Amino acid sequence: MEIKVSVIMPSLNVKDYIEEAVRSALCQTLREIEVICIDAGSDDGTWDILASLAKTDGRVVLRHSDVKSYGYQVNLGIDMARGEYLAVLETDDCISPEMYGELYKAAVMQDCDYVKGDYLAYWTQDSGERFFINRKTFFQDNLYHEVIEPKRKPDVAAGDWYLWPGIYKREFLLENNIRLSETPGAAFQDIGFLFQTTVHAKRALYLKEPYYKYCLDREGASSNSGKGLKYSFQEFRRLCEMSDALGGYDFWEGQALYCRMCQSFVCCYAQMEEGRFGITDRERTEYYAWFRKELGSAMKKGIINSENIRPEIWNKLNLLLTSEECYMEKVNSHASNIRKRIGKPGEFPIIIWGCGYYGYGAYKWLKKQRYDIKAFMDNNKALWGKTVNGIAVEPPANVETLTEGTKYLVANERYAEEIRKQLQSMGVLDHDICIYV
Repeated sequence: MEIKVSVIMPSLNVKDYIEEAVRSALCQTLREIEVICIDAGSDDGTWDILASLAKTDGRVVLRHSDVKSYGYQVNLGIDMARGEYLAVLETDDCISPEMYGELYKAAVMQDCDYVKGDYLAYWTQDSGERFFINRKTFFQDNLYHEVIEPKRKPDVAAGDWYLWPGIYKREFLLENNIRLSETPGAAFQDIGFLFQTTVHAKRALYLKEPYYKYCLDREGASSNSGKGLKYSFQEFRRLCEMSDALGGYDFWEGQALYCRMCQSFVCCYAQMEEGRFGITDRERTEYYAWFRKELGSAMKKGIINSENIRPEIWNKLNLLLTSEECYMEKVNSHASNIRKRIGKPGEFPIIIWGCGYYGYGAYKWLKKQRYDIKAFMDNNKALWGKTVNGIAVEPPANVETLTEGTKYLVANERYAEEIRKQLQSMGVLDHDICIYV
């Protein structure tokens, strides 16, 4: 059988997720695939599940890895792959049956170096039911369904942050020696891979359809470790060293690198806002100084500016580069102001406006401090009538029928001010509105 897509699945102790993940790959409408499972020494029963699946379907290929490194495991899979295109499926996630068939069809028809879709992020509610959020790669519709050269589009560096929603032409990866870094663990090692695919691809295609299902709530996930600043530093320092060895990047490559770097830098500090400190003060000081020097230089040269960085990221970046102390002081002040605005736990009913990524974060933050959440609210009609852990998602029209004195916590970074104005137009007083991000 001629393999059209090779699916690489690196694993380590994911027995609660691995079977669903592998079966979602095997159940693809595209049958000409191979599923390369590379396990780094699981001791929780993961390998036994993989072995059982391999016995029932010859498309499953098993391999032990003697190195506990996500990047090493994926690179090993790239070396083993026989498919025309390659994909990476995280072993705590799953995919829709049509994913690889639709991406492969588009890739071949348009002769693309890579093709990606949007994705669904989800968390599991107390009832066991999953709550899905449609995560768009881009805010601009004109970047979808059209073949582009990605390095010439700054929004690609700002929006395309994951390797797993897509497929990549194997020949393209090999010709450009595109690999993942092989640092220990499983954190942020795709940053270099994504940058390299962005700058080397001549023909890339993004589709709006969300085929991939990304799990948000696994505690062992690297994104929950609090070490993001360290991992980001390791990846971007490596890319800068690669640039120096090659004599520097051209303008478009430099823009792609520093747009990606500034977003990662700001987002890593968001973990600290949420109280996740996985590094020492000495490490944080070292990494901060390096990013400040690199990004400050890029700003002076005009490589990054308010035109190619989203406003919500640009404003935080400028404050953060002024001083880390100033930034963290403002963060702590913001958290304190939220508490003052919404009152003490139990004092006022609270509605979270936004059921997306930040809405999920706001929900966890409030529950941790024992606040009572009356409802969610969202402009997305598809969410009305659904529940989040038993809490109803209300349409904005219901503002008038809800209890007086309700506090609205707006959990939407990009459209926070528009939502504030929307609430005010419906009669909500400004002192009852609080911006979460």
